[in-house]
Amino acid sequence: MMRTCEVIVTGAADARAATAGGADRLELVAEPERGGMTPAPDVLAAVLDATDRPVRVMVRRTESHHVTQETADILRSDVESLPMATEFVCGAIDVAGVPSYRLDPVIASFGDRNWTFHRALDDAPDLSAAATAALFLPGCDQVLSAGDPAGVDVGMPRLAAALRDPELAAGLLVGGGVTLDNIPVLISAGAQGLHLGRAVRDGAAWDRPVSTDLVRRAAELVHES
Repeated sequence: MMRTCEVIVTGAADARAATAGGADRLELVAEPERGGMTPAPDVLAAVLDATDRPVRVMVRRTESHHVTQETADILRSDVESLPMATEFVCGAIDVAGVPSYRLDPVIASFGDRNWTFHRALDDAPDLSAAATAALFLPGCDQVLSAGDPAGVDVGMPRLAAALRDPELAAGLLVGGGVTLDNIPVLISAGAQGLHLGRAVRDGAAWDRPVSTDLVRRAAELVHES
């Protein structure tokens, strides 16, 4: 199976740089320093014009992974304001650490568009079980996780356990502290999708642009057999 290199972008310039570097897919967010929020419609339109790669659009309004019904209604409105989006990213959990039913109206608004369950499951009591439950949600074909809220280096034992299940591994997108240094370790553990943010930006800073060279180096590592 071909591995996926996904890169976080915040606008058209990032999208062009990530595309030129060989990213397979882009995740568009606003406010990446807050974990990524819903972008404006005009930003999405500009990004879609700037790349031929699939673009997954973040739908999020709060840094908390717990959402109220009011927030869920706002997220549904966000989806409706982005009719040009073909793929999404979203996620929320309940007090038991499993996917929250409050996302149901948001998921319904995705229609038949695929989406990634965002990092809300990182501290789930049973990551494998929670990720499996998320992948049974309508349209959800990926679960983004670092294995731990602190990032992949801390979450590696839980990630490795989940990745030992071939079916689950196919749906896990590993992200949250992925760097050029730990990509080979994650691939050795069975990761088939890698999600990169600051590691492919100049100075590893959110306020710096995506670097084509860094994306190229990351993509080469991801795609090596």
